[in-house]
Amino acid sequence: MINKIESVENKDRFYSVIMISILLMFLMPIGKINPTTETQKQMEYEEMRKEALFYARSCGIKGDSEVIKRAFDYSVRFCMRWELVVRWIHSESSFIPSATSCADAKGLTQLMDATANYIGKILVYSGMIGLTLKEEERLRQSKYNLYKVEDNLLIGFAYLKFLSLCSENPEEALARYLAGKRWLEFLDSRYVQHITDGKPIICESIL
Repeated sequence: MINKIESVENKDRFYSVIMISILLMFLMPIGKINPTTETQKQMEYEEMRKEALFYARSCGIKGDSEVIKRAFDYSVRFCMRWELVVRWIHSESSFIPSATSCADAKGLTQLMDATANYIGKILVYSGMIGLTLKEEERLRQSKYNLYKVEDNLLIGFAYLKFLSLCSENPEEALARYLAGKRWLEFLDSRYVQHITDGKPIICESIL
């Protein structure tokens, strides 16, 4: 009899342990169950960056590998097509951070100081994307450097994304990026066509 009672108690204890374990599985964050998940994601993303670099090289881009990969990071952050981004930045600066045009447009995405300041304010106050504290501080105080890769890409991508939201198609957004108020004159320009149609790109920046 005693053995039977002990057997029942052991069974109850066993079932209790099972139920608690199942409950914990549902309550515990997935990352806790599988600690390799985050590492796996990082490895997969790094593989995507390598593929992005390979695509850029296949388009004849000769810029620094890390600069190209950072541009890919921002294309992901702003949800912009990588093939268009590659042609856009190459047309602007050949992926050279120190590029400067005769009109004094600066850096990878060829930004004018006044434009960068305006877009910086939009980024801070619109909530278009989530900014880090450091990014927000630099933009709020206009302490960015347009020849610095991170600063230039952040503002340049934000500018093109903003124009994309105000435009009917990529051609219009690119024409607005290039010519501002005179964008209608540039819808069929070589700049717009070379970025959108996939033909060989010509860089027009002065280094």
